Amino acid sequence: MKAALAEAEAQKKRVEDEAQALQDQLDLANRLVGGLADENTRWAANVVQYSEEKLTMIGDALVSAAFVSYIGPFSYNFRARLWRENWLPDIQDRKIPVTDGIDPLAVLATPAEQAGWKGEGLPADRVSLENAAVVVSCNRYPLLIDPQLQGQKWIKGRIGPDMVVIQLSQRSW
Repeated sequence: MKAALAEAEAQKKRVEDEAQALQDQLDLANRLVGGLADENTRWAANVVQYSEEKLTMIGDALVSAAFVSYIGPFSYNFRARLWRENWLPDIQDRKIPVTDGIDPLAVLATPAEQAGWKGEGLPADRVSLENAAVVVSCNRYPLLIDPQLQGQKWIKGRIGPDMVVIQLSQRSW
């Protein structure tokens, strides 16, 4: 009887261990399903956002391209007035879909890129960030008129010590 009892207790222990293992698997499966439900909510929101962005991408690209092409020589106030009061109303009058409250800087550069530029020596003001977005968005090298040498410092931080700087006063440039 002692042997039968020991066998029954061993069998009971195996069944309890198996039940505990199955319960652990069930708990993991429930956590996975719960996590996927949260992801489903996020994915559904992303689908809506991407559907809207697909429509407004044309107007956003138009504003950003105009910004890169024409905004460079102007002051901050004139820049802001130009794209907010002239370009956006014209785009909306022509029924071109555009994101409400679009900011060309946000389209041209992510906050992480902007932080990287600051780490490379770029001043943190809005005009400097806009200028950097224009510089990195173009395929050609820009002409920088840089009396305070801020742009030179940033580009040297970006490219490295191999950059050659020339000045108008330099002979045979």
